[in-house]
Amino acid sequence: MPMLNLSYKEYRILDKEEIAPESFLFRLEGHLDFKPGQFIEAALDHFGTITLAPCSHHKNIDFFELCIRANGNRSAAISNLLVGDSLKIRGPYGNGWPIDQIKNRELILVGGGMGMVPIRSLLHDLTIKRSKNKKIHLIAGAKTSHHFVFYDEIEKLQDLIDVEAYAERSDRHFFGKKGLITEPIRTLEFNAKKALVFICGPEIMYQYVISELNKRGVLDDQIYVSMERRMECGIGVCQHCNCGKHLVCKDGPVFRWDHIQPELNK
Repeated sequence: MPMLNLSYKEYRILDKEEIAPESFLFRLEGHLDFKPGQFIEAALDHFGTITLAPCSHHKNIDFFELCIRANGNRSAAISNLLVGDSLKIRGPYGNGWPIDQIKNRELILVGGGMGMVPIRSLLHDLTIKRSKNKKIHLIAGAKTSHHFVFYDEIEKLQDLIDVEAYAERSDRHFFGKKGLITEPIRTLEFNAKKALVFICGPEIMYQYVISELNKRGVLDDQIYVSMERRMECGIGVCQHCNCGKHLVCKDGPVFRWDHIQPELNK
């Protein structure tokens, strides 16, 4: 088993943008060697650490990006940092999305709320050549159209891939539709036998999304989910991310659904 890197490195903040209410996109100087779907631990003195997924293109050597929603003391403290400040980071950790399986598959990406964050780096990788690929389907959902993270980016992606954007509550300027994230799955045109599905969002969302996929002929072994929200220390010490026989930080955060689903209620 490889040795875990437990040392922190400081990265300077180059840019900060509020992309949704209390949701901030930070650009940090330097290269972070990660794979889409992996996670890092970000630390601020006197506040502790939070788990985040890098969300920029993983091959960028000049900077990387982190998206943070201020929904607790630690995340709020980090969200208050300014351009020029530094943030301590260790990692990356975890297994990431199984991108080696994408070839010759019809890819369905489902991101609910902040679940779009671990999917964004994969989208950067898939669309970097800027060629149209209607075999890639993105289903993005949020409680309100105002809470859509990466709103402008997702709207522009409609020119490159198949995009379905849904909000439970929306205003008249929303480019997507009003409704639940499960709704587009019922009418989505795709080849179920060739489908490969990556899902990230609130765990309560998974069972409903996967139920609709199953009805369309997608099997559980074609579906991968990220369990990143369960993690705390990131190195298997605190056991906070226990999921049956698995520790999400050690065995995930990405799991094939038929492997992790039986462990969810243990």
